[in-house]
Amino acid sequence: MTGRGSTGVVRARAWIADHRITVFVPLAIALSWAYWLPLAIGSATTEPGVGWPTHMPGLLGPALAAVVVTALAEGRRGLRDFGLRLLRWRVGWWWLPVILTLVAGAVGIAISGVDRATDLTEFNGVSSSAGALATVLIVFVLNGIGEEAGWRGFLTDRLLRRHGLVTTSLLVTLVWAPWHAPLFFLVGSFQEFSALEIIGWLIGLTAGSFLLTWLYRGASSSILVVATWHTAFNFVSGATAASEGLAAAITSTLVMIAALAIVVVELRRRSSPA
Repeated sequence: MTGRGSTGVVRARAWIADHRITVFVPLAIALSWAYWLPLAIGSATTEPGVGWPTHMPGLLGPALAAVVVTALAEGRRGLRDFGLRLLRWRVGWWWLPVILTLVAGAVGIAISGVDRATDLTEFNGVSSSAGALATVLIVFVLNGIGEEAGWRGFLTDRLLRRHGLVTTSLLVTLVWAPWHAPLFFLVGSFQEFSALEIIGWLIGLTAGSFLLTWLYRGASSSILVVATWHTAFNFVSGATAASEGLAAAITSTLVMIAALAIVVVELRRRSSPA
């Protein structure tokens, strides 16, 4: 019995190793939805500055799925590589997009004349009593690392081995967008979207996918850099009271322009003769 059981485990791990993406995608969705769906079915709604109900823990689904699949398919060696990419910060000028995103958001907030610093900490699903530093850390771990360790650190990382930037970004979007589905019934700001706004959100998400793929590839596969950018973008693109309106419009527009430029350059580079 022991021998047969061990053989079955070995075969299962070998199958997972050959079908890592096939296993990762439904697992990431299942882990997040297992938390979100009960709240959504119970008609819960998350609000800025309110710690409960909260959708935040569900954002860890992609990261947890990445760790599980990596552990089963690649063992300690794979987890070590994953950990190194999670902590990699020496990537030269590739930190610039993070800084520029924060600057663009700050300019938008300043022009809007926001004078309540507390608005910056009123993040959806996080208690405002946590304070500024704790709010940033919570969002960075649950939202930044939670998503990017999975979407870029695992899915994008493996797709880039077989596809170019454009195809990889589109394939990730096809998973990343529907993964958000329960949030349209749970998160207050998502519930208010009109059909046109949902289309705009999809366009913005696709643009973000192009930018994050480009950033991940250029920054030596650093999960830390893309997680930091994702966190910074969320803070200055409408996730807090202070970043609504002009700040969100400026940062979102810049991301779309950057994404378009990335696609044009990438397609021209691929079509150019060697």
